[in-house]
Amino acid sequence: MARTAEVQSTEAGRTPSKEQAEFRKGRGPIDWLGGWRTGIVAPLIILALAFAWRLYQQFTAWTKGIDASSHDFTIYYRIPLVVELLGVTAFTLGWWAWLIRTGRTIAQKISHNEEVRRIAVFWGLIGATSVCLFVEASFFPNQDASWHQTAVRDTAFTPSHIPMFYLFFPLGITMTIGTYLYGRTRLPKVYGVEKGFPWSFALLIAASVTEMMQVAMNEWGHSLWIPEEIFAVPFHWPFVFYGWLAGGIFALWAETLIRLLAIEDEVAAEVEPPAKEVVA
Repeated sequence: MARTAEVQSTEAGRTPSKEQAEFRKGRGPIDWLGGWRTGIVAPLIILALAFAWRLYQQFTAWTKGIDASSHDFTIYYRIPLVVELLGVTAFTLGWWAWLIRTGRTIAQKISHNEEVRRIAVFWGLIGATSVCLFVEASFFPNQDASWHQTAVRDTAFTPSHIPMFYLFFPLGITMTIGTYLYGRTRLPKVYGVEKGFPWSFALLIAASVTEMMQVAMNEWGHSLWIPEEIFAVPFHWPFVFYGWLAGGIFALWAETLIRLLAIEDEVAAEVEPPAKEVVA
């Protein structure tokens, strides 16, 4: 669809317009190093963080992470806890501030190619958010349950909790709200201010916030109510609502796909010559 105007203009014998020449070679709206770059780099960074933490746990959890009051635990787990909290905070404030600041000056009346590129970036952010939500709500929680069925649950700071609760859970909020800010400032025809606040993002952001707040209830329940890590305990039930709310992420693809189809129609209408009237 991003190349429709260029292809049709060439077939019609027209020279490429400025709109078609606005990107460097290989950096176009749907090129791997263009619009899709975010969809490749961002998920890989999140997966790299998850794999790095898992490898770190492999060599330190059973030797340094059993006793939260020990000096070894402070060195090997509390220091990384502080580093990741500060890192997520700095990244969140920096990224959100950049999106808002640049969103005030970035062009809102844009070419079709540029709009397609921004939608590709938006889809890349959705993909990265999906990976983050999987890591925080599936991979590490399952690891956490197996850990606490085996090891002692002495505090809320355990080798399985530290990457899950204090890195990927807040990062999920960072990604969902940051993706909304990108759509709000870069895709005015889909998420412009006159469109109101979309239900899709309302559900998705509520999911990430619910997951984070549920952590406090979960730890309270395990500390004062049922120490055993059983999946069906009552204070695990709200996690089901997280799954339902997170379904709003599918609407983001649908909303932007509708806009892509509209762009294709607009491009076709621009390049097709008007039909000549037949005089009887």
